[in-house]
Amino acid sequence: MTNASNRKHLTGAQAIIATLRAYNVDTIFGIPGVHTLPIYDAIYHEPGLRHILARHEQGAGFMAEGYARISGRPGVVCTITGPGVTNVTTPAASAYADSVPLLVISSALSRATQGLNRGELHEVKDQLGIMQALVGWTRAINYVEEIPEAIHDAFRVMYQGRPRGAYLQIPYDLLLQTADVTIPALDLWERPLPAIEPLAAAVDVLREAQRPLIIAGNGVTASGANQQLLQLAELLQAPVLLGSKSHDVLPTRHPLVIATNDNLPLELDAFIATRDVVLVVGSKLGAERTAGGRLPLPDNLIHIDIDPMEIGHAYRAQVGIVSDAKVALETLFKLLKSYPMERTAPESALADLRETIYEYTLEFQGENLQLLEGVRIALEQMPAETVVVADMTMLGYAAACYLPMRQPRTFIHPSELCTIGSGLPMALGAQLAIPGRPVIALCGDGGFLLNSSELATAVQEKIPVIVVIFNDATFTRVKTDQRTNYDKHYIATDLQAPDYLLLAQAFHAQSMRAETAEALSSAIKKASQHNGPTIIEVPLLPRQWDQRHTAEKQLTTLAQ
Repeated sequence: MTNASNRKHLTGAQAIIATLRAYNVDTIFGIPGVHTLPIYDAIYHEPGLRHILARHEQGAGFMAEGYARISGRPGVVCTITGPGVTNVTTPAASAYADSVPLLVISSALSRATQGLNRGELHEVKDQLGIMQALVGWTRAINYVEEIPEAIHDAFRVMYQGRPRGAYLQIPYDLLLQTADVTIPALDLWERPLPAIEPLAAAVDVLREAQRPLIIAGNGVTASGANQQLLQLAELLQAPVLLGSKSHDVLPTRHPLVIATNDNLPLELDAFIATRDVVLVVGSKLGAERTAGGRLPLPDNLIHIDIDPMEIGHAYRAQVGIVSDAKVALETLFKLLKSYPMERTAPESALADLRETIYEYTLEFQGENLQLLEGVRIALEQMPAETVVVADMTMLGYAAACYLPMRQPRTFIHPSELCTIGSGLPMALGAQLAIPGRPVIALCGDGGFLLNSSELATAVQEKIPVIVVIFNDATFTRVKTDQRTNYDKHYIATDLQAPDYLLLAQAFHAQSMRAETAEALSSAIKKASQHNGPTIIEVPLLPRQWDQRHTAEKQLTTLAQ
């Protein structure tokens, strides 16, 4: 720590809050319990610090994750010992998968009772081990004096390198114990700078390339390199491939942009096969992004990533550049712009590819895709900074390549861990990070029910999120697999749907129903004027399911 420090006599709980405030944390998500009441008392006495009361620790974690994804600042969630920690594990795993700066702070058993296995309140076998398996940084505190330094280290990891989630565990007795602690001042960490040799090698490769391609991951947005990427793409006349998690890295209607999701048509393989160089920026080229490694990326592959472990991991890199994406792209642009660039983008091929992706999406989604058109129409009439959170639902998957996004940090679709039910709480966290900007959550009926209790949080905190529930009373994606791969053996994929409008009313939320694209667009615009949450139920067109095997099974059961 290079900045001046401040020494105070504080309890462990007070040291937590004082350090978080020193790092400009203004919002904490969680649910109080007897083991965390000292922390809550410290929150009570801290002006300017807001606590958001969730209804489940999973919801609290997803709220903090949504807050981090949209703000770019660490989201902080506070949980109790034991079940609070086990409940927040899914958001922690999601933060690891998508490199989101999420900090989980939990209490633990008092030091005198740890490891005795006496059945203490909230005792689990290995609380720290649970989180060590899920996040990138963990620390168990043994003395009050360690707390500020530990939080400082967590923030350093999340700001300076690739954030993979962080977990801090403090025994309950230390939350009440006092000590002289040093509260660190805010550090301004420098992200890694690129080495000269690989930059020069990348310039040589790109200068000779005739048909370059760029694959952009969400690491571009994490480093604030969106404009730098656009400048370089236009200089090289290189098509830019976006994915489910990087859908908002560049304006999706830019003539060089190709927006995809994880359903990649074979025509994309054919297009990539025509490229002689690929520049990969801020993407680990994971299985979800590359159709399980199917994409035929050229041997001339330049990989820019802040994490050296990812370079060359999925695809061999001819040139690897360990760097913050913004600095690397700025430097490449400056070095390349002095060379004559006479390339032209393959406009006709890109137009054909976009049409193919649309037709492929339409084939996968069916006529229900027209309902997503209602969201598109509404978005184009709303501010460019409107945020869309797409849950794990059929039209959520389609949104990742269909909806037009105009600015970075306006689209969330955590498709790698693929956690159904994350949409509503992530949207709440996103809305709290950017008050005044519209936020739309696209949820399936099954997914919405997983965390529907967080609607109570939305009402209590007056969070004006717009929740669209696409309702077909079915886990459609799973049932589709049952039809395709399991001989139509349908089991546990049909749902008894509640009345979603009455459910919303029970929570004191505004509710509407929209049955057409035009009605959905109008409902979204109306909801955007409401000072509180709105539920919009959208009945989906029924799919034709062959129920032959289900009927045969029922007849067999009756005969017996």
